Amino acid sequence: MPNAAPQAEVRVRPKRQARIFGAPWRTPAGRFSWLKTIALALCTAPAAYMLWERQTGHLGGRPTHELMLQTGFWAIRFLLLGLAITPARAVFDWMRLAMLRRMLGLAAAFYTFAHVILYAADEGYAIGFVLNQMFTVFYLILGTIATIGLVALAATSTDAAMARLGRRWKALHRLVYPIAALSIWHFFLTQKIDVSAAMVPFGLFVWLMLWRLAPPGFRRSLAGILVLALGAVAITAGGEAGWYALNSGIDPWRVLDANLSTARISPAAFVAADLALLAVLVAARRLQRHAAPG
Repeated sequence: MPNAAPQAEVRVRPKRQARIFGAPWRTPAGRFSWLKTIALALCTAPAAYMLWERQTGHLGGRPTHELMLQTGFWAIRFLLLGLAITPARAVFDWMRLAMLRRMLGLAAAFYTFAHVILYAADEGYAIGFVLNQMFTVFYLILGTIATIGLVALAATSTDAAMARLGRRWKALHRLVYPIAALSIWHFFLTQKIDVSAAMVPFGLFVWLMLWRLAPPGFRRSLAGILVLALGAVAITAGGEAGWYALNSGIDPWRVLDANLSTARISPAAFVAADLALLAVLVAARRLQRHAAPG
């Protein structure tokens, strides 16, 4: 009887073990990553700078209050950066950016938690009063809901949680969109008179949502990026005008006219500058890839 043909050797890749914690500067495979290391440095830099400001007395007469405001603003910035990973990965054709999503989300949760602690500190740690305010004052209710949501997302951001939740994990983490909207709304309501600082993240959030709603081919094209940018800038200008009309009785046409004035740099202009820079970087990336040999 002839010998049987040798069976082909089958290599079975070991399943990656779900971990709760891992070194933030390493890839899921355990390799050192310059990209993640730089991102980690950028995530921690604002906290280090704020501590330096606190120690050197650069925060004015109410340092705790100022730190509370700054941590809240950084929480929104990192939340938007986390939302920007998906479009950035697509328009730059850079898949490795996906590794940064978890880190940016955790940074947003960290600065949000610091924001809440500093709010309590600013109120003299009167916990009863703080809790009463957080669940009875409207703009604080919005912030409280967003905070609880971010804590839930941070707690379930581990590999172990992903494995345990399965398909439910993605559904849970889609809550990041309403959480971001609530955070920006909370930010608006904390601005008593001038909402310029809140309008810029609002405009960028609008672009991020428009990008997700656009057809895949259109949103990846340079023309699509620019069209969506024009839409976001227009909504930012219109949103600012509408906000002042509803809350201050200011003629909205005066606000829209001010967006075209050189007397000030409007929030719509900041949004336009940010998105124009994005378009330039995308164009440069594509020219580089086109010119690359092979």
